Amino acid sequence: MNIKQNYLFLSAQIIKLFVMNKYQTAKQDSYKLIVKEARNNPSALSLIPKFSNGIDRLEEITVKIDQIRVQQEKDLTGITSDKLFTMGNLTDYLIDVAGAVHSYALGKNDNTLMAKVSYTSSVVEKLTQSQIIAAAGIVFEEAGKLAPADLANEGISADELEEFGALNNYFKTIKSASREAIIDRSGSTEKLSELFSEARQLIKGSLDRLATQYKRKDPDFYLKYRAARNLLYSRPQKEKSADNGATNKLV
Repeated sequence: MNIKQNYLFLSAQIIKLFVMNKYQTAKQDSYKLIVKEARNNPSALSLIPKFSNGIDRLEEITVKIDQIRVQQEKDLTGITSDKLFTMGNLTDYLIDVAGAVHSYALGKNDNTLMAKVSYTSSVVEKLTQSQIIAAAGIVFEEAGKLAPADLANEGISADELEEFGALNNYFKTIKSASREAIIDRSGSTEKLSELFSEARQLIKGSLDRLATQYKRKDPDFYLKYRAARNLLYSRPQKEKSADNGATNKLV
């Protein structure tokens, strides 16, 4: 796996870590269905004011969960995509400019300079993001010491060298931005956990206990509520095999 593929894989894992999982998504779908059935039966809601208030709050929770989820996915996906594209360009420049400076140094029998810029593609692929930034800084500095004509003779123009430096500076910026975004997303993940916890307590502690009255007062609505309430989440195959293919009842 080369450095671009490795970063793409890690980016995908980061996104998975800080956005809603399938079980949370299924719970959110259940909450929304409960709210939908309640809104479709206003006469039933009017029979128990406290139940109606609980539905109001559950709807507010689902809206907040959706808002956080959308923002998380948008922010992380945008940052990681931009970062991957920039890193790809930066590593290409790093290898090319290092090769040009190394070629120049070889012609001058400058072993010290050759050692400083010995960044072949096989070496660069093993570098971390921080090491790529450091290596690019070294190569850019050494390339800048050469006369523009000498560097151009090795195939690197002044404009290309300038773009190389700009890419490295930009990569430093978005590397920091992605770290900050992950910190921000971890706070959002905690908020999601709090919202799911509140919804669970609301449903189990209040709505479920009040809903039993609908067996007498509005049996049809009670059946609809229970169907939405007991929406099942089918776990992945590996999890099913551990307990004979059982499913999880939500909340």
